Amino acid sequence: MNIALSGGKVITPFRVLNDGIVVIENGKITNLGKTSEIKVPKDCKIYDIKGKTVCPGFVDLLDHGGAGYGFADDSVESIEKISKYLLEHGLTTVLASLYAKPEKLLLKDLRRISDYIIGHPDSNIRGIHVEGPYLNKKLKGAMNGNYLWKPSVESWNKMWEASRGLIRIMTIAPELPGAMDVIRAAAKQGVILSIGHSMATYDELENAIDNGVAHVTHMFNAMEPFHHRHPGIILGALLHNELKIELIADTLHVHPAVMEFLLKLKGASGIILVSDSIRAGGMHEGEYEFADQKIYMKGKRAYLPDGTLAGSTLTLNMAVKNMVETAGAKITEAVRMASLNGAKVLSLESRKGIIAVGKDADLVVMDDKYDIQMTVLGGEIVFQKK
Repeated sequence: MNIALSGGKVITPFRVLNDGIVVIENGKITNLGKTSEIKVPKDCKIYDIKGKTVCPGFVDLLDHGGAGYGFADDSVESIEKISKYLLEHGLTTVLASLYAKPEKLLLKDLRRISDYIIGHPDSNIRGIHVEGPYLNKKLKGAMNGNYLWKPSVESWNKMWEASRGLIRIMTIAPELPGAMDVIRAAAKQGVILSIGHSMATYDELENAIDNGVAHVTHMFNAMEPFHHRHPGIILGALLHNELKIELIADTLHVHPAVMEFLLKLKGASGIILVSDSIRAGGMHEGEYEFADQKIYMKGKRAYLPDGTLAGSTLTLNMAVKNMVETAGAKITEAVRMASLNGAKVLSLESRKGIIAVGKDADLVVMDDKYDIQMTVLGGEIVFQKK
C-alpha cells in the first residue's frame, strides 16, 4: 500500500515539522517535507491528519503483556492478542518479556515465542527480553523467588539454544556467584546485558560494565536506594554514560520530580522509556496473576498482596505524555526516548526510530491527548481508530 500522511505535526524525532507530509511507498518513507512543497504520487492514498501528530513507531524493550494476556502464557493466541493490543497503542517494535520459571517451563516459553517470531517476520514482536532468571532474591520485586536460578553458563546455553538466538536483552544481578561467567558468555553472543533486581555495589557494577553490561532495568526499582557512603547501581547508572537506563514513566514507579532529575542528568539520549506492562494493561480493575502469584489492579496501579508494585499498566504513548506534562521534557525528547533510543539498543537505528527518507515506514499518529489514532507498520495501516 502506498499512502501519504498529510497536514500533521511531524516529530522526526529531532525536530518538529509543522504542516508536514510523510509519503510511504512499498513499506519505506520516500518523501518528507511541507505539504506545500511535496508532490504526492498519483497511486498514494492521502490521509488528512491535520491537528494530529505523527512520530516514529514506539519501541518497547520491556513488555510482559496486556489486554488480559501474557507472553508467559502457554498459548500462541496470547502472543497474537498482545501484539494486536500493542499495535493499538503505537508499539511497532517490541521485545516479548519473560519472567523466571522452573527450567522446563521457561525453556518452553522461549521456544514458543522464538517460533512465533521466526514464523511472523512482519510482526511487531522482534525479540525476547528475559527478566531473569538470575536475579537477587533480596530484591526480587514481583518475581517469584522460588523460580529464580543459580547462574551457570550451562543453564544459560540452554536458554540461548531454546530462544534460537532471539534473546536480545537479559536482566541479571551481577553480584551473584557465577553471574559474571554468564554475563561474559551472553555478551559474546551479542546479548545486551542489563543490571536489575540487584544489590550490586558500585565496584561490582563497574566490573560488570567491563564484562559486558550496558543497560539498567527499570531505574530505581528493584535496586537499593541511593546512599552517599555506600554507592551502588543508582550512582553508577547516573555517572556512567555507557549505561543506558530504562524508565517506567507512569509517575507511580518513579516520581515526576525524579523523572525530571533523571532527564537533567542522563539527557534524552541516555533514557529509554519502557512500559513493563503486564496482562492487566488495558483491563478493568480486579484480580490478575503474575509468575503464579495473585496481583491486584486498582486505578492504574498493579501490586502484590503486600503492596509491592507488580509491573505496570502503562503504554508508551502515555509515557510520552507523562514525560512532557509532568517531567518537563520537550516532545522531541520524549518521542526519542520512546522510539529511537530503544531502536539503537537493538541496532535498528539505520531503519527504525527516525522519520526520514529510506527508513522503514513504522509510524504512529496521535491526537492532542496522546491517544493513538493510527499505527503504520512496514507501510501497512495495522490500526486506525474508528
